[in-house]
Amino acid sequence: MKIQYDPNEKQPQSRLLKKTLKGLLNVSLVAVITATLFTALPATGIGFKSPLFQPVQTNGENLGSETPVATLHVGLVVGHWGHDVGAICPDSLGGYREVDINYTIADLTRQYLQAEGVEVDLLKEFDEHLKGYDGDALISIHADTCEYIPELGTGFKIAEAVDNKRPEQAARLMACMKNRYGNATGLRYDHRITPDMTSYHAFSEVDPNTPAVIIETGYMNQDRELLTKNPSLVARGITAGIMCYLNREEISTE
Repeated sequence: MKIQYDPNEKQPQSRLLKKTLKGLLNVSLVAVITATLFTALPATGIGFKSPLFQPVQTNGENLGSETPVATLHVGLVVGHWGHDVGAICPDSLGGYREVDINYTIADLTRQYLQAEGVEVDLLKEFDEHLKGYDGDALISIHADTCEYIPELGTGFKIAEAVDNKRPEQAARLMACMKNRYGNATGLRYDHRITPDMTSYHAFSEVDPNTPAVIIETGYMNQDRELLTKNPSLVARGITAGIMCYLNREEISTE
């Protein structure tokens, strides 16, 4: 016989007790989980990244971070590159071409400067980018004649523009280059600066605010061992001079 239940009939007390206990247990469990969750969360907010909590960015810069350091920018002109070969040594002295010596030294200098975090432009002798060139410094790298000059045919020369718009900066660049290059290579400073150096064409082409100098790294005759066998030392001397200027290093008075 099928038993019929009256929906209005009161349920047994045991069934009501079970439902009550189950409800209390669920409430307690939710309370424990909630307390644990908020205890574990950081005091600053929800524990995941949300666009609402990210620092505001403007023009790609994060305003919540430190101001980025400006990149130093230097131009290196490879003497005679893209124009002619410059001075040439006779076959008896190795047949060296000035442009090849200049390029090797300039490219090594570029690598050393980049290792210091400096942005470098390697430029040809009459590079179109020289017009209005704006940088922290411009150095044109050359080597001197391969002719034999008794007693005086050794050493290096550095010159700035005869009409310089930033004389103090150019003078400091000159001083840094003379000091650091001389110390690195051991070459004497040759004071016989020619008008071709002080009136070097690039001086009138670059931006007036770019301090610029030209360096004759040595004579291709009596200094050729240094220039051809140890160009890395020459490049490190130029690099040291440039970094002295860029970092405003102290210059020895000796």
